[in-house]
Amino acid sequence: MRWLVAALLVLLLPAAATRAGPVEVSAEPIDSFHRIFADEGFGPLAWRGGLTLTAPDPGFGGFSGLVTGKECETLVAVSDAGSWLRGRLLYEGGRLSGFAAATMDPILDSKGRLQRDKDWSDAEAVTPLPDGSVAVGFERRVRFGGYDVGASGAASRFAVIPHPKDLDKGPENGEVEALAALPDGRFLALAERQFDGAGNIRGWAWRGRDVVRFAIAQHDAYKVTDMAVLADGTVLTLERRFTSSSLPGMAVRRFPASAIAEGAVLKPELLLEATAPLYVIDNMEGIAACARGGETRVTLMSDDNFNPVQSTILLQFAYAP
Repeated sequence: MRWLVAALLVLLLPAAATRAGPVEVSAEPIDSFHRIFADEGFGPLAWRGGLTLTAPDPGFGGFSGLVTGKECETLVAVSDAGSWLRGRLLYEGGRLSGFAAATMDPILDSKGRLQRDKDWSDAEAVTPLPDGSVAVGFERRVRFGGYDVGASGAASRFAVIPHPKDLDKGPENGEVEALAALPDGRFLALAERQFDGAGNIRGWAWRGRDVVRFAIAQHDAYKVTDMAVLADGTVLTLERRFTSSSLPGMAVRRFPASAIAEGAVLKPELLLEATAPLYVIDNMEGIAACARGGETRVTLMSDDNFNPVQSTILLQFAYAP
């Protein structure tokens, strides 16, 4: 019922963001990923704590992608209502313990103005770039743009990143939700609900007009919601299952970027599958990777759909190949 209500309330999402500045965020630690057993290891992923984030501000929520950095202490997230969330992750004993110095600001267009409406503000993915800027993918009005948040912060403006036009061919509100930058300088995108004739998930790797089109095999009824690229070129996908005939689920898979080739159908390796209510998951939409204490940390974030029966949660794991 909780997830049925979530689906019915999608139409109540806020319009494009207008608020700006500090926001009061409370962070409640999540002690265990599994609700019954205090397991620490999940294949190549080891539990490093989690947080449930809440805020009285009605614009807080809808987070669909995130970037973490500087020893995994900085977080930049995008909301599908057109907001930046920025803040500092706190640790105690190597585990997530808090979230501080939070600010929320509107994601501006190329002229430094607010996005015109919900369709234009639907930011679904964000990925770090080598120069300290980030690239953001927007879904309903499909486009990709760079934002120099490192130099200009929330005042940074959209700088268009050309993309293959067949990225726009997915169903309404079912185009690209996953964007990443590969070590070789190409962008990588995976569709949410755009499939080839065999039911595989369409993907694109491109730099300028040089485009490689490929696909990945779908796992069960999962849809890709985000991805992160590790230093060795491994691509981690975050995937969500939400159907009328199954419990809500989350999956993390991996494949090597070196396997991307024109016409290839990749079969990512399943690393983790978690189903509600046994695991502390929600509508998981964001994944990011960073380095801390000699470990590769993978952080996952949920989109609460601005629904009071859902939650904004952060989950963090150490990843070992």
